[in-house]
Amino acid sequence: MSSRGERSLSLEGTLSWLLGLLLLAVLAVLLGIAAWLGRETAIQFALSRLHHDAEAIIGALDVSQREILRPLPPIYRQPLSGHYFEVHFDDGSELRSRSQWDERLLVTRPELPRASYWLAQGPRGQRLLVWQNRYEKGGERVVIAIAEDVAPLLAALRRFIGIGVIASLAAILLMLTLQRVVIRRAFARLDASRDQVRQVRDGRLKRLDRDVPAEVLPLVEEFNELLDAWQQHRERSRNAVGNLAHALKAPLQLILRHGEEDGDPRIVEQAQRMQRLLEQELKRARIIGRATGGQHFRPRADIDDLVETIRTLYHHKALEIETRVDAPPTLPLDQNDMIELLGNLLDNAAKWAERRIRLEVRAGEGFRLELEDDGPGIDQSRRKALLARGTRLDENRPGHGLGLAIVGEIVSLYGGTLRLDRSERLGGLRVSIELPR
Repeated sequence: MSSRGERSLSLEGTLSWLLGLLLLAVLAVLLGIAAWLGRETAIQFALSRLHHDAEAIIGALDVSQREILRPLPPIYRQPLSGHYFEVHFDDGSELRSRSQWDERLLVTRPELPRASYWLAQGPRGQRLLVWQNRYEKGGERVVIAIAEDVAPLLAALRRFIGIGVIASLAAILLMLTLQRVVIRRAFARLDASRDQVRQVRDGRLKRLDRDVPAEVLPLVEEFNELLDAWQQHRERSRNAVGNLAHALKAPLQLILRHGEEDGDPRIVEQAQRMQRLLEQELKRARIIGRATGGQHFRPRADIDDLVETIRTLYHHKALEIETRVDAPPTLPLDQNDMIELLGNLLDNAAKWAERRIRLEVRAGEGFRLELEDDGPGIDQSRRKALLARGTRLDENRPGHGLGLAIVGEIVSLYGGTLRLDRSERLGGLRVSIELPR
């Protein structure tokens, strides 16, 4: 599993790298083909001239006199002009162009086929394309080697390839930029889905909209099905607790009646204890019954509903419940968790309070809650033990115990802190809770 510190895989970056590598590979292949075609075209163009000049030389050659009778182009007389020829006879005699000056530039290669060509190094950095062919004239065999400096052609070809490389790289960068723009515009359509996922997380939405690109629609549908299944599971779990509690009430009353008739105090005690636990769960179900799983916590509205519910449950005590809420209309906290937390705190306070309960909620950098009552409070030595599930101060009276343990679990789940001490204002128990924003 990757940690937060690791770089996440970017689909945009992956596509850019893949497209860039593909374009570079295509560019390399195309430039290789272009270089080969350009070089071959230049060489064939030069060979056609050399072939024509060789035909002119053999036509002007007097085999018996071993001389050329008609004048050739002046470039073959200009020293080191880059255009040279040699004529070799069977008896070892030869004719050379004046352009070679005093240097021996050409070497015939009789082992090659009748008409052959190759590249050779010439003077002054010249790159000579040498063309050689064998002829027969006047009953004698003659080998003519003729050369032309193709360095300017090859240099022009290299410049052309260089310009092509620069232009192609610029085109690749432009294509990658356009691809990035297109991808970002396409992904921008997913911003709405991302915002909806955030709203689902915050509890402002129950399902994602299906108006998304076809490639993402299966993921959205699977996510919606998961949300539905999760919501149904939560509802079934909560309903099952309430249904089980209702279903066990009648058998417990029957067990309690038989225990009283038989005079067995152990059966009566355990049946009464189970009845208290069932009543606790039924009250808890009533307290959180208005919450909707996955919705935002609404401090003012939800606390008012809870206070009204507690007053109804403890109508015989005529409780004075003072509430102070300094918070936005909604907070990014799960409504169900907050109602369960506040409901258990108010329920415990109502059981022990004589008359007054004070609840204060503030939300800024974090969520702060303070609940006080005017009951007997809790001895300091027993406050820590009270947060353990099922621990009670008075087994004969429903009170602090399971409810505070549930509160402690919720606070721990949110990474918050829970503190129990004595209320200086009302004299009873004061519960202080802080949750990170």
